[in-house]
Amino acid sequence: VTCHPYHNMKTDSDLSILVLSSDTYQPILKAYDFYFKKHWADCPFKAYTVSNHNKFESDSIECLVTGIDWDENANHFKPMVLHALNEIKTKYVLFMVEDQILVKDVITDNFHQAIEYMDENDITKLRCLSMPEPDEELTTEKGIINNKYFGLISKDNMYRNSLQAAIWNRENLKELLNSYSEPFSGWVLESTDSFREYSKKWNYVACRHGKGGDLLTRDLFEGQEDSPLLQYVELVRWGVYDRIYIDFFREKFSSDGFSVDTPEYERFGAGKPKEWFPE
Repeated sequence: VTCHPYHNMKTDSDLSILVLSSDTYQPILKAYDFYFKKHWADCPFKAYTVSNHNKFESDSIECLVTGIDWDENANHFKPMVLHALNEIKTKYVLFMVEDQILVKDVITDNFHQAIEYMDENDITKLRCLSMPEPDEELTTEKGIINNKYFGLISKDNMYRNSLQAAIWNRENLKELLNSYSEPFSGWVLESTDSFREYSKKWNYVACRHGKGGDLLTRDLFEGQEDSPLLQYVELVRWGVYDRIYIDFFREKFSSDGFSVDTPEYERFGAGKPKEWFPE
């Protein structure tokens, strides 16, 4: 893997990027990588991904080969994420999934402001998109982290541990994953009461913007804007392309000379019409 030209730049933020993936989803990771380079060309933070056994080749994302077998119940989630978090040394990690495709340029300075806010206000998690949105007001505002754009996630919020893209305190995320001894999937982390209870000792923040209905029309919430941190759309749902967004993506990909309708994407619905995908 060649070094991203910005990897060795010192920044005033202690952040790395971790893009969760697996061998099976490396074709989708190619799409993530393409738009990561397009929409965050000046990214000063080192980016990592994980694989089971096959190394993903990229000049912008370093692949950590875990040697952990893929599991049909996705119980590889915990050991693969911990493998990466133990390799990464920064205080904070922007945790994403490979089907979260960037659709708008990222403003790096906004991430510096977010990290500074997390440091000054003892924040463990800052969710980058309103999926779901916060349910309490911030008690302290600074820069872009203000009540127009962000809010607190209450201690009893059932989606506290949602895996939508978020900046995490790396050590606290490791502690949360290790609070249950057995392997488990990401869905278990998101939905299980015990993880929600364990996380109540930490402060979580979420963006108010970026979602609102679906990511294209935002027809459910008046006043929804793009997230000031990350604006992305999810390419995959239930193991195949998302019916809601596939036409949007095909048009976008075509204009950029990229395609997800080649043979390597067959398992995801390459070449299938929108109506083929589940509602």
